[in-house]
Amino acid sequence: MKKALFLLCLFLALPLWGQNLEGQLAALGLEDLRVGESPRQELVAAFSNKVYREPARALLEALKCLLPQTVQPGGLRLIYLEERVPQVALSLDAAEWRAYQKGRLSLPELVNALHISYDTGDYDELAASHAAAKRSPGRIDLVLYPRLWLDNAWFNKLYGVAFDLAPALEMGLWKGASLTAQVILPLLNNVNGERDYIRPGFLLFRQAWRFPKNFFATFSIGNFNADRFGADFELRYRASSGLWSASLEAGQTGSSTIENGHWRLSQWQHTTGAASFTWRPAFYGLRFDFTAQRYLHGDYGFRFDLSRHFGETVIGFYALRTGGLYNGGFRFAVPLPRRKRAQRRAFRLRLPEYFDWEYSAQSGNEYVARQLGEYYETRPDESPARADYNPAYLKHAMLDLAEGAPE
Repeated sequence: MKKALFLLCLFLALPLWGQNLEGQLAALGLEDLRVGESPRQELVAAFSNKVYREPARALLEALKCLLPQTVQPGGLRLIYLEERVPQVALSLDAAEWRAYQKGRLSLPELVNALHISYDTGDYDELAASHAAAKRSPGRIDLVLYPRLWLDNAWFNKLYGVAFDLAPALEMGLWKGASLTAQVILPLLNNVNGERDYIRPGFLLFRQAWRFPKNFFATFSIGNFNADRFGADFELRYRASSGLWSASLEAGQTGSSTIENGHWRLSQWQHTTGAASFTWRPAFYGLRFDFTAQRYLHGDYGFRFDLSRHFGETVIGFYALRTGGLYNGGFRFAVPLPRRKRAQRRAFRLRLPEYFDWEYSAQSGNEYVARQLGEYYETRPDESPARADYNPAYLKHAMLDLAEGAPE
């Protein structure tokens, strides 16, 4: 009788326990919160991060928030969401959890014992049985993107320069879906043409899906950069080991230009495509990208990128061959303030997480005249530093943060 009464009290207390933990995670600024117990008796928490610049920092803060709770027999599990689509999961065994509470493990030692993987298969069960708290759809960010353009192909000036501010309204919709509406405001330039005018930036609808076996897909339609308007689809596979991923991408676009102050669109007559392979060795924060691509003006080529993380900064170099000619350059992404942004309510003003810039050497007049190697991006925050979900990288970044965190 006493055992039955205890189980009944425990059953009635579980929803209140979950709501209390959701409140603690919400105080960190996390969204789309679901907290419950899995059939394996794990404490499971899923969340979206719209506050911390780094996914690793969001995972560490959520972990620290839950560590003082009663140890569950199956351990602890965190599931990281992007636009409510599960991306990566963190697991902690009950033995390490208990050892940390008793002071036998430090926070860095605990982080080193974590298992991080793309296995988020239990999220659907959690989503079906627990309503989300602090939901993200309908919350709007106004993001102030700085844009810098430099071109040294001039005889009467050292450089052509254009500096713009490109505010973008960004809003989540249903699971995996988002809207972006951006306008480009010219602040400074010394060239004539469309850069003199206020003009549209990214105006797009984006839908992301996650399928079984670590397949991810994204469909984007609208106005992109590089004067393109159209549709793009990408399918990506991430190996469970985290060491490599591969993707296929196809797009159908037309031109989107400003002529004498008027926005003009053409028919979608340009077909592009790319097949890429990414290798992520588990040392030095290195990333190697190999891409075979059909570019905007019909030329076919190969591109090789090598990049490395230095903390939150990413610096990389690339080389490509297309249309029978060679080209190369470098790219970097530097973090912008702040590491932790203000919590979102109905509306929030902020800077982007990173400033990303690429330099292209464009070898010779023929390369420029034939417009070789040109491509577009499908989101304003596209960057080699954005939302890196590689398990080995996340664990290394969490360990760095834990070593500098107070116990």
